[in-house]
Amino acid sequence: MNERGVRLAVFFILGVIVGSVFVSIYVGRQIDQLTQENEILVRQQEQLQDELNHLRESMGEKEKDVVSSIETHITISGGSLTRLEENAVILAIDKQVQQWLEPLKGQEVKKLNHLLIPQIIDNRTVEVAGTSYRLSVKLVISGPELVFYLEAKMEKGASPVDARGPS
Repeated sequence: MNERGVRLAVFFILGVIVGSVFVSIYVGRQIDQLTQENEILVRQQEQLQDELNHLRESMGEKEKDVVSSIETHITISGGSLTRLEENAVILAIDKQVQQWLEPLKGQEVKKLNHLLIPQIIDNRTVEVAGTSYRLSVKLVISGPELVFYLEAKMEKGASPVDARGPS
């Protein structure tokens, strides 16, 4: 029995070794195949990324800057208003200025007449809660976002009225 047990153990070990060799060969082939597929996919990704970059560059050349937003910075002068009244006046003036400048949105920046843009607002009068304010343009920064720096001067003879509007 001793000789039979040793023989069985030798065949068992030999079977394990032969089986592991076949499994190694099988797994090795799969690893080689997956490695090749991975390299192919990496090359395809690089090619597609290059193509995407070229398309973005060509689209960027065709894209035109258009006016997308209008920002105003308004200062009030010529009267003594509380902070709350001043904020209410600034909001009302900003709303009116935005209405005047609304047609500029969507226009191509290069085609705008930059000398005429300030004239849309300059020396116009806005009435807020019974008080008139004359607007003067101090600075205009043009680009996809138009930025206006304005001064609103309380008209002489006008007295500050409750800027919240009529009750």
